[in-house]
Amino acid sequence: MPTKPVIVIEHLEPEISPWLLLEYRHCSKIYGKDFLFIANLPTKYHKLLGKYANVFEKSVKDLISENMLEKEATIILDPKSSVKLDFNTLSSAKYVIVGGILGEHPPKGRTYELITKELKGVKSFNIGDGQFSIDGTVYYINYLLNNKTDEGLSFIDGVTIEYFEPVYFSVNLPFRYPLENGEPVIAPGLKYYLQYRRLPEEVWREINDP
Repeated sequence: MPTKPVIVIEHLEPEISPWLLLEYRHCSKIYGKDFLFIANLPTKYHKLLGKYANVFEKSVKDLISENMLEKEATIILDPKSSVKLDFNTLSSAKYVIVGGILGEHPPKGRTYELITKELKGVKSFNIGDGQFSIDGTVYYINYLLNNKTDEGLSFIDGVTIEYFEPVYFSVNLPFRYPLENGEPVIAPGLKYYLQYRRLPEEVWREINDP
């Protein structure tokens, strides 16, 4: 059976906001629950996010020190790394650590400060000179695995979403988003949430389904 590296998201926000829930949910739909871990997650969120990933209260640092993750087979995706990730590096890894951080613009280097600096001896790589969303990063990983190169991947830096009801307003997302058929790949339900400040009904039904 073909396999692929497990993506380990190190959750680094104080809470699970609706925005973050939608991005984590999208990561699962892109990559598959069986290959997605969320670490450093408070216990109160385990039932909610256990629908989409394998969840751990322990941090990646603890998971490595307790040999639940193999240090030598683990890599970190860190925008501050000077080395670009390639297919051979990715496909030979067993675990890929991604920062569970809602982006700041300009970036403040939190992945390096909170993950890379803490995991001595674990190699880090970048995925280009832009800042992807969490789910955009997972999309990139999945694309690179499937295509063995990122040469065909199109993206856009910064997306402005316009709304015309109940009144006109716009929201700027100043991050890098992959493009599919010319459209930015944004977490399903996020546009609705930004407009109405609530989750779409189908997401509510999904998370409340026993």
